[in-house]
Amino acid sequence: QGHIALDVAVWPEGTPGAALDAFARMHLWRDGLNYRHGTGHGVGAALNVHEGPQSISSRFHITTPLAANMVCSNEPGYYEDGSFGVRIENLVVVVEKDTPYRYAGQQYLGFQRLTMVPIQAKLIDTSLLSAEETAWVDGYHREVWEAVSPRMQARHRGGLLEWLRRNTRPLKEQLA
Repeated sequence: QGHIALDVAVWPEGTPGAALDAFARMHLWRDGLNYRHGTGHGVGAALNVHEGPQSISSRFHITTPLAANMVCSNEPGYYEDGSFGVRIENLVVVVEKDTPYRYAGQQYLGFQRLTMVPIQAKLIDTSLLSAEETAWVDGYHREVWEAVSPRMQARHRGGLLEWLRRNTRPLKEQLA
C-alpha cells in the first residue's frame, strides 16, 4: 500500500521528499507500525547507490526539492525484528504531471516507473487492498507485460516469456 501511495503521488514543484514520506508510511501508522529505513533515495550520476541530494525519508533536515528528471527509489517496507521483512523496490523518475489545474501557475510533479518486474502476487494480502490499489497492481503488471514481453519474444525466450505471462496476469487470476 505504501509503495502504491508513493507511486501515484502528485505534488507541487519545490516539495522536498520528506513531505512525501508520510504517503508511504500512512497505512502502517494507522496500525501503530513503522519501518526504520528511508522510503527512497537518489540514484545517480556518480554510480552511488544512495546518491543525493534528494531523499524520501523522515530526515526532515534534507530539504532538497524533488525536481523533474531526478531518479529515485520507491522502497517502503516492513520488518519484524528476528522474524521477517518485506520491501518492494522500484526505481522511478520525477516527471511533470498534467493536472486539471495549476494553482498559482505552479507545475506539479509525480513519478514515472523505470523498473519493470512483476510484484509477487502470492505475497500480497489482497484483503488489505482497496479496489483502487488492486487496479493499480493489475495496471502495473499489464505495463510490465507490455514493456518486457516484446523483448523476450524477439529473443525467443520461451520459458521466461511464460513465467512473465503467469506473473503479470490480474491478481484474481494469479491467486485463484
